[in-house]
Order: sequence, then C-alpha cells, then structure tokens
Amino acid sequence: MEKHLAAAVAAMLLALPAYAADNVKIGFVTTLSGPQGVIGKHMKDSSELALTMLGGKIGGLPAQIIYGDDQLKPDVGRQVADEMLKRDKVDFLTGFIWSSVLLAAYQPVIQSGTILISANAGPHELAGEKCAPNFFSASWQNDQTPEAMGKFMADQKMDDVYLIAPITPPAVT
Repeated sequence: MEKHLAAAVAAMLLALPAYAADNVKIGFVTTLSGPQGVIGKHMKDSSELALTMLGGKIGGLPAQIIYGDDQLKPDVGRQVADEMLKRDKVDFLTGFIWSSVLLAAYQPVIQSGTILISANAGPHELAGEKCAPNFFSASWQNDQTPEAMGKFMADQKMDDVYLIAPITPPAVT
C-alpha cells in the first residue's frame, strides 16, 4: 500500500506543472520587414488563421502567439528569441524561415529546454551533430534536394549540368 501511495504522490507532483499552466505562449520569430518580409507575413497570417480555427486554444488551453521580426539578420533573430525566452516565458519557439537565423538562435533555445519547431529553415547541422530532443523540423533538411539530384545524376552517368536563368538588370536610380 505504501508503494502505491508513494507512486501516486510522485505522479501527482510530476503532473503539477501541466495543471499549473493557464495558457500557452508561442514565440514566433520570422522575417516581417524588407523584401523577404512578404514570406513572413504569409507565415504570420497562416499562424493566426490556424489559431482562430482552433478556437484560440492549443491543448485545451488559451493560446497566445508573440511575434518578433528577425529582419533576416541572425544576430537580431537571436536577440528576439532571447527576449521571448526571458521576458515572455514562451512555451515554444517557431516561425524561423532562414537557416542562418535559426542557427544563431538555436543554442540558447535548446539550452533553455524550450521546444523549438523549425517552420522552414533546415540547416544540415541540426539533422546531425547538433540534433537535440527538444528540436523538431516541420519542413525539410536543406541538403535533401541537392543530394537527390546528385544521386540521380550519378545514376544517369551525367557529368555536366547547364543552368539557364533570367538575369535581373541592375536597378536604375
């Protein structure tokens, strides 16, 4: 009987943090300014739509998304992520579009124990030596496409590749 009581008390203590949460905070670090900001705007719009479709709740708890603009700059992205971890006490971090920005913010997020979900970025380092149990990729790994193309070319015994692309004329000021 004493063993069962101790197990029940231990289970209750372990579950307390889950019951103590009254809402879910999601830190969404993305590019919202500059020419690439259009991609971040679409990601922001889609996250807001998803939360609306979920009735404003995730896991049965009211959810809040806190947005931050990384400006496509790794140092800014890391600073924004740090602020969300420390000031906002987010439960999850996501929204990263660019691998350089994700790599800059990665270690502080991982070391904090916060769950990090890559929305788009897929640097190969995170699929290998820097993989962590609290990192998840909802996208692809950057090397997948070139590796597949390389294998296809090798199987076809192709030695040369030619690329044709339009050239953008220089801006006139």
